[in-house]
Amino acid sequence: MTGGSGKKSGEKWLDLDAVVIGMQKGHLRFEVFVDPDLAFKYRRGEDVPLEDILKSYEIYEDARRGERATEMLVKDAFGSSDIFDIAPEILKDGEFKLTHEQRLLMTEEKTEAIINDISKKAMNPQTGHPHPPDRIRQAMDEAKVRVDPFISVEEQVPKIVKALRVVLPISFESIKIKVTIPAAFAGKGYNMVATAGVIKTDTWEQDGSWTGLVEIPASKRQELYDELNKLTKGQIRLDMVR
Repeated sequence: MTGGSGKKSGEKWLDLDAVVIGMQKGHLRFEVFVDPDLAFKYRRGEDVPLEDILKSYEIYEDARRGERATEMLVKDAFGSSDIFDIAPEILKDGEFKLTHEQRLLMTEEKTEAIINDISKKAMNPQTGHPHPPDRIRQAMDEAKVRVDPFISVEEQVPKIVKALRVVLPISFESIKIKVTIPAAFAGKGYNMVATAGVIKTDTWEQDGSWTGLVEIPASKRQELYDELNKLTKGQIRLDMVR
């Protein structure tokens, strides 16, 4: 509880520096007052108690005007009228006006995630090798790519790759490989294969060995072979499937 610089709301003192996070549910809008720094940390995945984030235990239709949402409307929209059941959804998916520093940090983190995703899946079709992350970062600068901190990596990558192709030879070619791993290494080997690509079909043989058909980025073929070859001490079989 704070001192005299706030007003009491929903059995909690509402600080004047609290900000609003709101989200739309159909034609209705629901808003909560939060601590901006703690809400930002929560949104980025940090473990912050909801009671510390919330500056009021009320749910509003218009927080700035003090117009509270009725319990019936809240329950219809969220399936509950308990602020602690509803707040996580609003905090994670609601509209949140970031400070300049927060937006920069989120943009930098999303940019690194996009670079990492592209470098793992794409290759230089002229060499057959992956593009190093630094080369992708440089190409994004050259192509003047803008990253949105609020849009997922999966949604942004296709558009960004289209822009990169103007300045960088890049391919997302994938291949299918049949992998056979001896029983002694099947457990660890399976995890390596699952991490490298998408397992289309697989069979566990009676002797404990594993055979699977995996689709992987073409650029990952040699890396996967080297890892499995090291694990099995050469007792690995990889066959291209056309």
